[in-house]
Amino acid sequence: MWAPDIYEGSPTPVTTVLSIEPKISISANMSCVYIVAFYGGTLQQIFFFCSIASMILGALAAMAQTKVKRPLAGL
Repeated sequence: MWAPDIYEGSPTPVTTVLSIEPKISISANMSCVYIVAFYGGTLQQIFFFCSIASMILGALAAMAQTKVKRPLAGL
């Protein structure tokens, strides 16, 4: 609950770096897991549906925000 308030009060370059770096790290880790699990169809389907649900939930939650930096904290 504190992240949106911190992002709102910090300078924009700091907010950008702090919101992008974890996404890059998670993407790299998920790529490694995806490559290892490429031969199993079940794990691919789980990743697919979780990613779709995450995008939909994030988009719906971001629509209610009025300030630009607050949605960055939730992503």
